[in-house]
Amino acid sequence: MLEDFLHAVPEIERFADVIEPHYYRDAPDHWHIVLTDVRGSTKAIEAGRYRDVNALGVASIVAIRNATPDLELPYVFGGDGATLLIPDSRRAVCEAALRGVRKLARSAFELELRVGMVQVGALRSAGHGVQVARFRASPFVRLAMLRGSGIAQAERWVKDPEVGARYAVSEDGPDAASFEGFECRWQPVPSRRGHIVSVIVQALDATEAERAQSYRRTIATLEAALEGDAGRPVSVRGLKLGTLFGKYRIEARLRSGAAEGPGFRAAQARARKESLLGRALIALGLSAGGFDGKAYPQELVANSDFRKFDEALRMVLDLSGEQLAVVEAELERMRAEGHVVYGLHRAPSALITCYLRSYSGDHVHFVDGSDGGYALAARQLKAQLAELRAAK
Repeated sequence: MLEDFLHAVPEIERFADVIEPHYYRDAPDHWHIVLTDVRGSTKAIEAGRYRDVNALGVASIVAIRNATPDLELPYVFGGDGATLLIPDSRRAVCEAALRGVRKLARSAFELELRVGMVQVGALRSAGHGVQVARFRASPFVRLAMLRGSGIAQAERWVKDPEVGARYAVSEDGPDAASFEGFECRWQPVPSRRGHIVSVIVQALDATEAERAQSYRRTIATLEAALEGDAGRPVSVRGLKLGTLFGKYRIEARLRSGAAEGPGFRAAQARARKESLLGRALIALGLSAGGFDGKAYPQELVANSDFRKFDEALRMVLDLSGEQLAVVEAELERMRAEGHVVYGLHRAPSALITCYLRSYSGDHVHFVDGSDGGYALAARQLKAQLAELRAAK
């Protein structure tokens, strides 16, 4: 069934294999790439609004997943936005959800969310492929990996000032979005080693085989520097739910669609109450209302979305100063050799934004570095690309 083609895609067990072509399958021509991003995200981050920017990126995924509860859809969280694939048969309901996210961005956050949609078949006709793989991140969660020049081409078309309007999701039509399952209750997770590093690496080699080799070299460098440790930025010891005095403003805005008022305050009170209950259950190792205080923190760590591939490697890692120096030196060597461009952003802590379908297994947790994370790493990467263009 093409509407649910992802079930036929083989699973990847080791993250190092996400760059191997034989795990990927072509996305059907009648599917669409959905791209969302916060306009002016860098300025918003510089103003201290990085949690707001993160929340809207995750909200795009939550709204689409809730609009298509019977399907397993590919998605990648990018910090200030998201990339998803949807079948044409669900286009109308997904467009309504995306309008709802855009409306929420304006009404509750005073931010503008760009929302574009490009058909896979149009990309393929222009010579750009789109392929999907599934990485088994934990016993509970599979994460999509994306491959092919179609991802970047879709972004160029959506952001192009001349043709972008052709791909924008229309303002006209229903704007119904559900954000059920969105939670933003965990305090920032401090680094255990010294630095939470958001890193993006994009290979520049001329051929697919050469690009794959550059990514293998990058992953090998990380594995050697981490000495077998995955550099996972989230640990059970570092998890702390919000307190009685927490504001819970982001979740309250998502849930209520407003930045103030009775609905906002009710959502705030609910988040505060449930967080305090969760703190008690975790501390005592007890269960209530489907929440297992002993198992849930372990599942959260396992279900963390902290590394991915979407024709670039994106990772949030907990690194010591020595490990970071080794990684950065190797990336600089590869850049000098013309193999890659990259972006790094250092932060003292990691942020967690959550989407739960249940408290038992079926929940995923999106990780980014605090103070800007992926968005500021992407700024450095784009500056390196600009240098290359200027030098030609």
